[in-house]
Amino acid sequence: MNKTYILPINQQELAKQLSRQSGRIYSKVVSTIFKLKQNKNIWLSKNGMEKLIKLYASEFRLHSQTKQGIVQQYYNNLKSFFNAKENQENAKPPYKTRKYNKVIYKRSAIKLKDNGVLRLSNGRKGKAIKVKAPSLTKKPKYAELIYHHNEDKYKLHITVEVKNKKIDYDNDKVLAIDLGQKHPMVTYNNQTKESIIYNGGRLNSFIRFRNKELAKLQEKMSRCQKYSNRWKKLNRAKKKLLSKSKNKIMDVLKKYASHLISFCLKREISTIVIGDLKGIREKINFGTKDNQKMHQWLFGQLIDIIKYQAKAIGIKVKFIDESYTSQTCPQCGYQHKPSDRNFDCPNCNVSFHRDFVGAFNIYKKYTRGSLDKSSRLEGVLTSSYGVKYDSNSISCLTNWNTSPFGQGIPA
Repeated sequence: MNKTYILPINQQELAKQLSRQSGRIYSKVVSTIFKLKQNKNIWLSKNGMEKLIKLYASEFRLHSQTKQGIVQQYYNNLKSFFNAKENQENAKPPYKTRKYNKVIYKRSAIKLKDNGVLRLSNGRKGKAIKVKAPSLTKKPKYAELIYHHNEDKYKLHITVEVKNKKIDYDNDKVLAIDLGQKHPMVTYNNQTKESIIYNGGRLNSFIRFRNKELAKLQEKMSRCQKYSNRWKKLNRAKKKLLSKSKNKIMDVLKKYASHLISFCLKREISTIVIGDLKGIREKINFGTKDNQKMHQWLFGQLIDIIKYQAKAIGIKVKFIDESYTSQTCPQCGYQHKPSDRNFDCPNCNVSFHRDFVGAFNIYKKYTRGSLDKSSRLEGVLTSSYGVKYDSNSISCLTNWNTSPFGQGIPA
């Protein structure tokens, strides 16, 4: 499993110079590709471009693998264009030149010294980038020097290959998950009759704050002449807002997913079953306000994080149609659409949390294939308990999330 970490650097002026040289190489690749395409109607191969850049950038103070990485960066973008061209008639190849570009370091250019200094080579003539990382115990396999617009600083992104804890069991234990807007996840574990509600209060507050501040900035920008100094200032503020909001939101989702995986390990669960929400945005129209909430629902990102973390330790993730799962009584099978957060069955008079009903019925659908009355809730259900996000205190229940750092930087 590969993990990426961001480290601060002190050599900001050197980083800017390297980024400028990287931009010149990338722009040369772009201009060469388009000239050959226009004049001779050919796409130059990657090997041919690497030979050309080797001559063009022979005096550039960059590592040879860095130069090849920049060429590969463009050809990866070009590959995406050819893939998109099959479905999109108006797809365009990457054509924009760049004054500045990220600086790529492959394994051969990276060295972790015994004194805890990470050294990134820029060739024989170039000055190396040095970063203090005394707690780093494993050499990174890849690194990128990237400019962070919101902080006006260059930072080093390192990728380290780590081995996470793998499950050493194989059973039929299943954890069902109902995804929601108010609460990102509600789970049900049939073996222990446990239900966990992952509180969405902080997550939704981050989204509301972003929407409110974004609306203010966009209103101010609409009254400015485009590309004027004030418009540029507001645009920078907008990018900073979006970047910070994204980081806060992703922190909530990743910590909740990590907590979920830890719970699965503790209970020795082999399979996670999630209600399939594919196409839900196209099927339903709730009006302007609720449609906005629907389109800002982050279930796709949360699912991707759960799948990624589960795959890393060997837990299977499966999906099942979730239709009517929140409207079917787990006790008697009677269908009833609740009007609030509670499911009060008018047929058998039982009362459950609405999202728990969804999670239980997802489990029932997966294990028994239907929501018929024959498969009722058996045993005594323990009270649902909540997990509330706290940026400082929420942590894994078990040590599955391996870190390449000894102390100081958490996984």
